Amino acid sequence: MKAAVLLAIFIYIFQKSSGLLPPKFQWKSLDFAFEAQSRESAIASGLYIPENNMPTGIARWKEKIFITIPRWKKGVPSSLNYIHLNGSQQQPLIPYPSWTDAMLSGKDCCVRSNSTVVSTFRVHVDKCDRLWVVDNGVADMANEVKQISDPAVIIFDLNTDKLIRRHTLSDDVLRDSSILTSIVVDIEKNCSEAFAYIPDMGSNAIIVYSLGTDDAWRVENHYFHFDPHAGTYKVGGVDFYWSDGVSSVALSQPRKDSYYGYSFRDLFLHPTSSTKQFKMSTKLLKDKNVSEEDIFNGVVVVGDRGPNSQATACDYDPVSNILFYTQLCKNGVGCWNTDKPFSAENNPLIISDCNLLEFPNDIKVDQEGNIWILSDRQSRFLYDSMDFNQTNFRILTAPVSTVVQGTACEKTTAFGKAMSFVKRGTTRSRQSLSKDL
Repeated sequence: MKAAVLLAIFIYIFQKSSGLLPPKFQWKSLDFAFEAQSRESAIASGLYIPENNMPTGIARWKEKIFITIPRWKKGVPSSLNYIHLNGSQQQPLIPYPSWTDAMLSGKDCCVRSNSTVVSTFRVHVDKCDRLWVVDNGVADMANEVKQISDPAVIIFDLNTDKLIRRHTLSDDVLRDSSILTSIVVDIEKNCSEAFAYIPDMGSNAIIVYSLGTDDAWRVENHYFHFDPHAGTYKVGGVDFYWSDGVSSVALSQPRKDSYYGYSFRDLFLHPTSSTKQFKMSTKLLKDKNVSEEDIFNGVVVVGDRGPNSQATACDYDPVSNILFYTQLCKNGVGCWNTDKPFSAENNPLIISDCNLLEFPNDIKVDQEGNIWILSDRQSRFLYDSMDFNQTNFRILTAPVSTVVQGTACEKTTAFGKAMSFVKRGTTRSRQSLSKDL
């Protein structure tokens, strides 16, 4: 019994330390594994400007870790890249699927091939070993915006690194203000029957793409808009205001529908500039001809995460039924066990570190039950200045079971009860100490 209590105390203290998630990878600035063209000539030509490269998205597939770099500014050699899982902590990035496909043609009209990704924020790996990318097709976004190619959904076979499909999104589903920030994929009975859900942060919509019919449509709802009361941020000492709409979505476990006789999921969603959590049944999203009234009434307000809880990204762990989300203003990660009621107590901040997690931008749960977090100091990159003598970009990882242990997101077990006992004891000790002081 004593050993179990001591172990619980050790884990509780360890969780509260900044060392829970030591960086798996970290960089002062991002470098690339240049091949035919040397690094020096790439810098001389302006193809590569180290300080203009900032990562925003991650995903793991087997021994690869994908890292995305939007073309915010000039000098980004490749938007879609990967590194080796067991490689060095500061290894250079490798363009995907190849150097030839990754580089732009030098013209403002077109891409080198259908496999070229101009600018992507976040990507998704599905259970059929496919990489799904939503490409905005825009370069130099922070300055003189250049539309290199039409926005598109691009799908790769990860076993062969070959392109499966490039679907160009039509003007019917886009708006002049469209900014496509992420993508999540719902597979039905087999790999050929899949739907992708793409948040359009700039024009407050979700774009649905059907792989089976190779068709896309637009879904709008007033809950996809930003909350003006949640547009103020302070991260890394930088104050800024965002009016970003729905930016990240995640899929729940499938559930049986008694009327249709087959499974649907809930799509969890939130605008970046909001503290509220919403959900919507994929039964509505998959129906291109669903009525506007059903869409209007189809979004459910799950609850409010509380003050300063704006999040760029979220992901769902189907094993534990936990929804994870980044916490920008708190430099950390929060979670909600969807088997429990949505409340402030059940939405704890489980990891926080002002240095390691300054601006947590993306979060993923891989198929082996590990959580992956990318922090990138984006507020400094966009609105202030970066010190490239310091470590600026980090990827951290740990098993889901480790990061939620002893928190409200953990399933209630005998060990969980022991953790609660430890926490209560710690609280009482602090209260007694306060009285003594």
